[in-house]
Amino acid sequence: MKFFNKIRNALAALLGGMHDNMNNPSRPELPKPLFWLADAPLFIDSDQVERFYDAVARPQSKEGTSVLETTDENGRELKGKLNIEVEVTTTTLAAVLAPFLAFVKPKLTGSGEGEVSQQTSTGRKTSIEMHPVDTPQSQLEALTLFYLTNYARRIFFANPGAADWRDPQSVRDVPRSLVFLDLPSLEESVKDGAPSTKLIPTAAEFENGKIVQIYPTLLATNGERPPAYPEKGAPEALRAERTKYWQWFDVNYGATRAMVAIEEAASANGKIRWIDYRLPLTSDGETLHLHVCPACRYDTGVLAYNFVKRGFKHGARLIGTLKSEPDMNVLAIYEK
Repeated sequence: MKFFNKIRNALAALLGGMHDNMNNPSRPELPKPLFWLADAPLFIDSDQVERFYDAVARPQSKEGTSVLETTDENGRELKGKLNIEVEVTTTTLAAVLAPFLAFVKPKLTGSGEGEVSQQTSTGRKTSIEMHPVDTPQSQLEALTLFYLTNYARRIFFANPGAADWRDPQSVRDVPRSLVFLDLPSLEESVKDGAPSTKLIPTAAEFENGKIVQIYPTLLATNGERPPAYPEKGAPEALRAERTKYWQWFDVNYGATRAMVAIEEAASANGKIRWIDYRLPLTSDGETLHLHVCPACRYDTGVLAYNFVKRGFKHGARLIGTLKSEPDMNVLAIYEK
């Protein structure tokens, strides 16, 4: 709670001394997904996070620091992303992020922190100094910072029905998109008339080395078996058939049946190395493929009861990177 309050107070002070009125509904705020990082994740893929961190954000020396440079142009992009009403300049961005992420600070470039270091064709530029971190949670924060300061157009705070984060061209662009995806609770989906959080387990590999297809065992309430998966046809026709195929699972979904199917497969084969899901995004059959790699480090209940059953009822929060289809490599899962 102290950490959360520190973030809120720092932001309020930054935006005009409004920390004396924390309940003011007009007070600009950072997007709620950034506050997910202050929570303990239900699941975090420490191996993938570390590789990603090594590739893009780790300081060159484990004992040293790295410097991120950001411009006012990037700040203008963040204004919409962060739901902030005031202009986000290089200095205000540094002031926002410094108390939020303990391992960073505006670089001293003159008489004070966050002072503009130089003028560029795209506006002012300033530097943020980042210290090396070793825990997966801190590395995920560092990756978030890297995207905020360098690639504001490649980070998304989204709900499943939004289109911008899963636009095919956006998915293909580099660097790979970093997405904070808020999956609705059953109550929220009913209220908004949006698809509920139906996590359809498709396949998994277990510690005994066996790969098990799970989705063919997901029967409808009346005992009807799933249709045969479409394998042949012209690309457009095959895409339409596969969209229709996943609609069957959406219509006949049962969170308890999905949970039990994962548990039974794990009981027979051991802990889960990786598991894939399909998540319906819209009522017309669009789905997101989710790839989760617990590497046998998590109990089955994390990926079955807590993610599938509780996710259907209460929703969930995902942070991941995108690839074509769309397909998400899940970096972290947070409960609601």
